Amino acid sequence: MVDYDAALGYLGSMGKYQAVQVAMILVMIFPGNFHMLSMPFIGAQVFHRCEIPESQTAGLQPEDICVLNYSLPWSYDQTTDTFSPGSCFRYDVGVYELGNLSCPMMRDATGNRTAKPCDAGWRYDRQQYKSSIFMEFDLVCDNQALNNLAQAMYMMGVLIGSIGFGQLSDIIGRKKTMFLAIFVQVVFGVATVFAPNYAAFVIFRLIVGGGVLGAFLSGFVIVTELVGADKRTLVGTLLQGAFSAANMALAGIAYAIRDWRTLQLVVSVPNVAMLLFWWFVGESPRWLLSKDRDDEAEAIVRKAAKMNGVTIPEDVYKTKVQHTEKVPDEEKRYSAIDLVRTPNMAKMSLVVFLNWLVVTMVFYGLALNTSSLAGDDYLNFFISGAVDIPAYIIAIFSIEYFGRRKPHVSLMLIGGIACIITPFLAPPFLAQNLNALSITMSMIGKFGITSAFTIIYIWTVEMYPTVVRNVGIGASSMWARVGGIISPFVQLSDTAWGPLPYLIFGALSVVAGLAAMLLPETLGVRLPDTLEEGENFGKVTKVPPITNGSTVRTNEKEKESHANPAFSTTLEDREGRAGSVGSDTSYRAAMEVTQL
Repeated sequence: MVDYDAALGYLGSMGKYQAVQVAMILVMIFPGNFHMLSMPFIGAQVFHRCEIPESQTAGLQPEDICVLNYSLPWSYDQTTDTFSPGSCFRYDVGVYELGNLSCPMMRDATGNRTAKPCDAGWRYDRQQYKSSIFMEFDLVCDNQALNNLAQAMYMMGVLIGSIGFGQLSDIIGRKKTMFLAIFVQVVFGVATVFAPNYAAFVIFRLIVGGGVLGAFLSGFVIVTELVGADKRTLVGTLLQGAFSAANMALAGIAYAIRDWRTLQLVVSVPNVAMLLFWWFVGESPRWLLSKDRDDEAEAIVRKAAKMNGVTIPEDVYKTKVQHTEKVPDEEKRYSAIDLVRTPNMAKMSLVVFLNWLVVTMVFYGLALNTSSLAGDDYLNFFISGAVDIPAYIIAIFSIEYFGRRKPHVSLMLIGGIACIITPFLAPPFLAQNLNALSITMSMIGKFGITSAFTIIYIWTVEMYPTVVRNVGIGASSMWARVGGIISPFVQLSDTAWGPLPYLIFGALSVVAGLAAMLLPETLGVRLPDTLEEGENFGKVTKVPPITNGSTVRTNEKEKESHANPAFSTTLEDREGRAGSVGSDTSYRAAMEVTQL
């Protein structure tokens, strides 16, 4: 059996073979990100009013201002300082009345006429968007929440995909799962184009959501299992960067394509080409070894050695790997209950779950709500993706110099306060020509939340004891998915008051950030293994780390820990333990690094 860790010593952490594999997988998962972010365009909400069929029968133009003044109730919008015709009700008018109007007709010169719902449909403003599901399926008035429900159901698909494809990847392999998930995206992405009604659209999109996350997670695991521990953060950041790059690219695509069915087709078809990578992308050697498929793993390592131009001694291919002795089932079964069984662990878990829920809810709330900002929809969407890139960089560097707690708390507070301020920098609170201030503040909020999301994953991995680390990450991820599902409904609160969604996002971010001050710092300290150590984690006074990255302790247990690789004390060791999915953690733990 080939010793892959030993082989990496010759191949290098990121040799030519690994770099090519990472590049191909980056290309493969890139188109899937379009589906995650496309709802602001395929579900674009536009100005609308009741259709007045009597006007055409009377020989008048549908946009005749005299007809509109007479046939529709008007309301004053304080935000834009304008009058607008009613969008859900119209007056009961007859053809004879309209044909004999005395124009100009003042607004609401209604007499005793009766208002009724829009019984003849709606007329939509198609100047910017030629079509969207909002217009085609009439998701207005009593059905307005269905537009947000569509995005919530997509996020439900993401949740289902993270569970289903995660399990499947452990059974049939990373490569097969990734290509199956891409195939699902192709089939149901194209099926969405021909959705005859709202129900079909939602079902197809739900399945696409599962496929998108399934492809990303499988690809993420392959690349993290291929490279050395010191490169896992790099490749993980690159894959997250693909999400931001897709965000920016989608702004340009949507600008050029204003019809939702055409746009859906354009973002779905590229995945057909991704299936051609089947003959070039290799399976994870670590997964093959875990399934005793030693010959296939050895073939991949030999191919990598040839491409990297290195020679690996034959004894590396014939190493007898000592498997750890199996622990009796009754001694290794842990559940989510263990995360809250004791006071300190319960407190830590509740704060962690709150942060995962809030940071996901706010991230998608800001990313998918750029059209509510003043200014150009497409430019705002592009900027929203662009700010993620420096956010990732700041997060990675800040946690190395300032630890986990201070940067996370600071960034959550920055993001929250920026969200609270954003709506008050736009009309009617400030003049229209100062719209750039609200856009800038919103992007500062997005920057802070994105950075905090990157940190909370790393921090969570380090806080939980080894025996429940996978359970802790899985439970945290479940709360993150809940946040993604809730987010579209928070946006609906703008019907009560325009600034309310941003105030909710901001207030919850501040609360979650302040609550995170209760969590223990993990940089440079010995990480817990058992539930007992997890319960005591953070209670003991900190001891300054010494130069080799370890922490000085005086008890006998710590002396033993220096010989125990489970107690990683250097940054590289901790990254290796958190990121390794083939040797010491399950697939489901590593796959949750993404903010999808």
